Formats: sequence, C-alpha cells, structure tokens
Amino acid sequence: MTTEISPQLSKSRFLAGLQCLKRLYLECHQRELADPIEAGRQAIFDAGTAVGELARRRFPGGVLVGEEYFDHSQAVGTTQALLSDASVPALFEAAFAFRGIRTRVDALARSGQAFDLVEVKSTTRVKREHIPDVAVQMYVAEGSGVPVRRAYLMHIDNTYVYQGGDHDVARLFSLEDVTDEARAYAAEEMPSHLELMWESLRLTETPDIETGRHCTAPYRCPFFGHCHRDEPEHPVRDLPGLRPEGYQRFEEAGIRDIGGIPSDFAGLSGMQRRVRESVISGRPFVGPDLATRLGEVSFPAAFLDFETLVPAVPMYAGTRPYQAIPFQWSMHVLDSDGGLRHRSFLDDGAGDPRERFVVGLLEAVPSHGSIVVYSGYEERVLKELAQEFPSYESPLLALCDRAIDLLRIIRGSYYHPGFHGSFSIKSALPALVPNLAYDDLEIPEGLAATAAYARLIAGEAPQDEEAKIREALLAYCTRDTEAMVRIYERLLGESGG
Repeated sequence: MTTEISPQLSKSRFLAGLQCLKRLYLECHQRELADPIEAGRQAIFDAGTAVGELARRRFPGGVLVGEEYFDHSQAVGTTQALLSDASVPALFEAAFAFRGIRTRVDALARSGQAFDLVEVKSTTRVKREHIPDVAVQMYVAEGSGVPVRRAYLMHIDNTYVYQGGDHDVARLFSLEDVTDEARAYAAEEMPSHLELMWESLRLTETPDIETGRHCTAPYRCPFFGHCHRDEPEHPVRDLPGLRPEGYQRFEEAGIRDIGGIPSDFAGLSGMQRRVRESVISGRPFVGPDLATRLGEVSFPAAFLDFETLVPAVPMYAGTRPYQAIPFQWSMHVLDSDGGLRHRSFLDDGAGDPRERFVVGLLEAVPSHGSIVVYSGYEERVLKELAQEFPSYESPLLALCDRAIDLLRIIRGSYYHPGFHGSFSIKSALPALVPNLAYDDLEIPEGLAATAAYARLIAGEAPQDEEAKIREALLAYCTRDTEAMVRIYERLLGESGG
C-alpha cells in the first residue's frame, strides 16, 4: 500500500499513537478494519458528548464553533474571527491547526489578554492519560498564536447531589489545574512521540507490532479483533489476574499460548495454574467443594438479576452522578422438584423508578429460600436502596442475608476451557449451556439495555417502537436469570450433586 501524502494528526489520533503506532497507522489508512461499534459502547460515547455540552453552561455567553469535524478549515476561520472579537467571553469547539496537527478545544475561556483552555471529561477524577490529551491541545493552540494562561481538566464531581430543576453546573463539575503537567509533557515527551508517529505514517505498509498489554490499555483498541485474528485459541492474556510484569515474562520467554506454559513456570497463581491445567487437559476443573457450595442453595431459590441506569449527570432529585438507578428486574424461581416460574418488572419511565422497583420486588420474592445472584452487584444495589428508602430497609437487607453469589462459587471451585479467562455470565453460558445464548436477542448485553431504556424515558424512541423496545428489554433480562438457572443445573450435574 502506498501513501503519497501523510495524513493529518488530530488529538484523537495522537492519543491512538501513544497506545500503539500500528493503531495510529490503521486509524489513518485502513479505518475499515476497525471492530464494529456496539450499541452499548456508542451509548458511552454519546453520554460523553452530552456531558461536554452541559459543561458549556459554566461559561455563560460562550459561542459554539459549529462547523463539523470534517470541515476543519472553515472551523479554523470561524475560530479566528471569534478570537478577535473581545465581546466573546468563551469559545466552544475552537478549531486549530499547527504543524500537521488539527484539534478542537472543548472550551477556550477569555482571561484578560490570554485564554484558559478547558478539556471536559465525564470521569470523576483526573487520570494519567488525560495529560497528553490536554498537552497536545495546548501545543496546537499556542502554536496557532493563542496565548494559553492556564489549562484545566473539568470532570464530574461525584459528591454533587441533584436537587431537581436545572443542574448546578458549578457543583456538578470540578476544575483541576493541569497546566504544569501538560506543559512538562509537551516539552519533555511529546517531541519524541510526534517524531515516531510521523515516521510510522510515512511507511508504505502497516507497522509490524506484536499484540500485548497495550491492546487494552488504557482502552481496548478499536482494531483489537483485526490484530488478534491469528492468535492461539488460548492466549496467555486469558490468564485471570495477569499483571503487566507477568505478561512481560511470557513475552521474554516467547510463550504466547497457555498450553505452552511449562509446568514449572514460576510466578503463576493458584488460579492461573488451574486454568493452565484445564486448557492442557481440555477438561473442566471441578473443585472438591463444588457440590458442598452448590448445596447451600435452599428452595425455593430465586435467581435474580437487575438492570440499572448509571448516569453521569443525575436524572432524579436526591441522586448523585453515577449512582445506580435500578429500573428492571427478572426473577426465575426454582423449586426443589425442578418446577420453574418467572416474574419480572420493567418500570414505565414516569419519574424515579426506584420505589416502584422495590415494592414490586418485595411482593414477588418468596418469603424463604436462597436469592441467587451472579456477582455482588445486586446486593450492593439492595443495600443502597435500603439507605435511600428507610421504610423498606429491613426487608431489603433481609434479601441480602439470603444471597448466594453463583459467580463466587464458580471462581472458587470451577473452570471450563471455554471461559477463555473470563467468569462473566456471557462467557460461562456458551461454555456450559451451548444451546442457550444472547445472540438471538435484539438487546444482547447490559450496556445496550441501559441505552435502550434511556432512549425510552427521554422520549427519543418513535412511538411505534416503544413496545418493541420494552419487549426486547424484558427478553434480555429474562435471559440473564434463565442463564443463571441453567448454569446452576449444569454445575450441579458436574459436581455429582
């Protein structure tokens, strides 16, 4: 493949290059090889965009540079005109280009004869990877002739409690000064990184870079599927709890496949040795205590799963950023004779769903028997509900006292080679119950469920689609608890119980 003109860098491409030069090359030259963006992941991107738009209220009178990202030259011209207008106190999405790098700045606030640069994140704190993000923007803005007084990272303050009505954006968002860190990065580290990136982009073929820990740090690479298409069935990255130094030891030893790990390889945890032995034998590991632990389930056993909203910007009075708001539950009740019945709840979206959620759940749960969950998430939600709604505290905490975590049992006493290092229900189900899956569902995973419900309550779904979305939500949550029952039954059979 020949490239006659090197493409422009951007902030996002610069950050891609920091993760992996191969990723940068593919972003610029072969974008079609990227993995499809799942609905849940797209919802996360959309939520970040919404946070950025809300943050603009911190700068009253600010003006948006409205050109699309593909019309960068025109956006640069609009930006320059607004910068020269002293009556404009702030610019949003200000566009700059300098030495082959294009960038858009979330907010550029006038401060005397200079400007404060503000990057908005939907996180609750400054992270290490945010500093290069700010640094490249400051480098390009100042290179374009804009004096930057201070650089800030604006993020969500998770101590903020929404009081209803318009959000108090001064409380919802925190500003942290990262000027010194960004300037130091721009001066000391950015030049060498830029040199490597430009060199890589001038290549006539994709850089030959091995896969490794960088493929998922700080985020999963969008070309993960493409780059891992020829890897072994059980790569060493599937080892649970593998730390960077452990991965490096495998790389140095030239070991890529779990099956190729010698029996005397030092530093493996008990769990990792269990996984190695299962992969090599091709058989599940069944712990001697599996039957005993499964025998702790008493009947009628209620297999319970929740779906929650976890909005960055609180939606209901009295709630905080990223507080879990349960809106749906599914429950399969298994009797000692094998009888199975199902109950479910999906809120109608008219206001805060939590109390209706609680009332419906307490009415449906059997008065005795185990509450079987998959992870401790449901317990955490129940305990928070008990705090938020004191009148239901006693019965909610009583449910927690009856909880048995099926995930914990599996992690401690079972492993199947088909798990591929993950104990999530989405990994366990196809390995243990091959005839039951999620790929036939309209909504196949939790993030997509949350996004679909958010569309419903925001009134964004066409009226003729609302019933279909509700049906899809009910089907997804039902599948989760049915999966738990079938996994439990399969494990019971393998344990000899």
